[in-house]
Amino acid sequence: MGFKKIFIDHPASGGETYFQHAGRSVITGFRLLGAGLVSFIHAIIPGFFTTKAGDIAIEVAEEISELRDASSEL
Repeated sequence: MGFKKIFIDHPASGGETYFQHAGRSVITGFRLLGAGLVSFIHAIIPGFFTTKAGDIAIEVAEEISELRDASSEL
């Protein structure tokens, strides 16, 4: 697997530069970490964050789906 394929082609397939892709990936990762954190809190105190983790997961999945749809149009 070459440098170009790893660092250029994959982000470009979604219409992004390397840094745009990296930024979006980091933000998504932090959002999912947050979902994990509220899941742990919910496990300890069931009345807290009753839907938050699922809401975040659905939002992230929808955003990724939209990105895939948009990139298939490129």
